Amino acid sequence: MNSSWFLARRLLLWRHEGRKLNWSALLSVTGIAVGSAVLILSLSILNGFETQVLDSIRRFENERVLLPKTSQADATATAASLAAIGIQSQPYAERKLVIQAAGGYRLVTARIVPDLAAQMERFEDVIRGTLSYPPYGPGVALGSLLADHLALLPGDEVHLMSPLDISLANPRPPQLSATVRTIYDFGVLDFDEAYIFIDFQTGEQLIPNLSAISGLSLTGPGEGWPGDAVSPEEWDLRTWEMEHTDLLTAMKMEKLGSAVVLFLIVLVASFNATSTMVMSVMEKYREIGILRSMGANRRFLKRIFLNQGLLIGLAGVGLGVGLGAMVSGAQMIYGFIPGPDGLTMESSLPMQLRVLDMVMVTVGAVAMSLAAAWYPARYAASIEPGQAVNYQK
Repeated sequence: MNSSWFLARRLLLWRHEGRKLNWSALLSVTGIAVGSAVLILSLSILNGFETQVLDSIRRFENERVLLPKTSQADATATAASLAAIGIQSQPYAERKLVIQAAGGYRLVTARIVPDLAAQMERFEDVIRGTLSYPPYGPGVALGSLLADHLALLPGDEVHLMSPLDISLANPRPPQLSATVRTIYDFGVLDFDEAYIFIDFQTGEQLIPNLSAISGLSLTGPGEGWPGDAVSPEEWDLRTWEMEHTDLLTAMKMEKLGSAVVLFLIVLVASFNATSTMVMSVMEKYREIGILRSMGANRRFLKRIFLNQGLLIGLAGVGLGVGLGAMVSGAQMIYGFIPGPDGLTMESSLPMQLRVLDMVMVTVGAVAMSLAAAWYPARYAASIEPGQAVNYQK
């Protein structure tokens, strides 16, 4: 074993009186371990919620959508051009509507799709209620929160109104009665309270000139602009990331802010390690002087106490990250920690352990421990042999 590591371990763990354990050092290790474990668990929880929300957005939203910029944009011709290069497209539209029922009314965004039943098949595992035999005539699918606010169940009748289509010639908004066919529950407030789904056949009965406001949802190879088949002067490409930029930014900032705040626990434990090593230098003042008189240079002494900081950091972060990873992994497999009611689709608390987070916590905690050891190491290296040997405690 390297002599600097041997002396670092011996000076850190044991007091010279009867080889008593240095409890201050063990408390420093415990503090770093607790801070690291809490940080790993917190980041795992944030990762779990983030993954659930992003998965819901990806399923609810279309990956890429072409929206017309001008009235000259021809959806049929553009769809044919896209099909020629292997990109499938479907008509797509959104419109603000008012939905009214016995429980009141709400302003919602209507997502208008070619086939309501096919759309609901994509949401199969989040369907809370549906009609076994959908009736003929207009139908609507809506979120669980909206259904609760309006006291609706599958089979109930609602009235849809299009307030944007009021004109001088027709001052009354177009209205249409529809049957609630499906109620879905994504566990995301924006989707479950603010959106409804209807098909194009229903939309055309309610909204004049629906084809003029329709876009195209794209499925197929590629992620960016779909090549020369689409004119950028006539169409605008939107992705789900662009539609939810604020939400994605907020989740990243929340994770960053939580990591910075929780790193303060590790920082406080590192300050405790600094005081522990300063006390160790003062207790071993004469021994350090003897080492200096035997030929140990300042660099060697500094390395001893830097190694002490590294030992504290490695021991603490090893215990903390190991404990945090063990609890997170067990939760991912067994789900023994219940989640908050009504906040997520799952009954257990969502967690997702990421290797990058473990590396970040490990590097950060060890770096703080080394920084905490810098002052004691410098103090020990400045001790003069003659003064230290004659030092009286």
